[in-house]
Amino acid sequence: LALAGGPSAATVDAIAKRAEVSRTTIYKWWPSAPAIVLEGLLDSVRDSITRPPGSTSVEAVTHHVSALFGILADPAVGPLLRNVIAASASDPAIEHALLEQWITPRRAAVADTLRDAVDRGELPSDVDIEVAVDALVSPPYYRLMFGMPPLDGAAVDRLVQTVWQGYA
Repeated sequence: LALAGGPSAATVDAIAKRAEVSRTTIYKWWPSAPAIVLEGLLDSVRDSITRPPGSTSVEAVTHHVSALFGILADPAVGPLLRNVIAASASDPAIEHALLEQWITPRRAAVADTLRDAVDRGELPSDVDIEVAVDALVSPPYYRLMFGMPPLDGAAVDRLVQTVWQGYA
């Protein structure tokens, strides 16, 4: 419903009508429409944080950042996630779910890859992993929230290389 009609179509009333259940039934399982949308988004993009087999550390980081840009650039998904992020500012339950189920796993995938790179000697041991993760995964959200176009593949490569070389 939300993917087809956009953020404004994902109301509790519309969801209840489509599911042929009462609003009470919807509220029994979810606290709000953004919570339902977030759950649906999570189901549709779970595999996006899987490291490609046989990839180097820099290739894996590039994959993670590219996948995130790709998800957020999807004209059906980006606006929905933007609304969920906005809702999280005033709804602690949405904020918690967004952090625990969306943000943290994506950050962890990049952080794990950077730690592997340190273990392999590809990056120095004094790399501040959290700062590096911030530098890599913040641009997709920044561009989404301010309506800027996503970076293309070459720009994502430059972003990753800039961060990588800053630590190498």
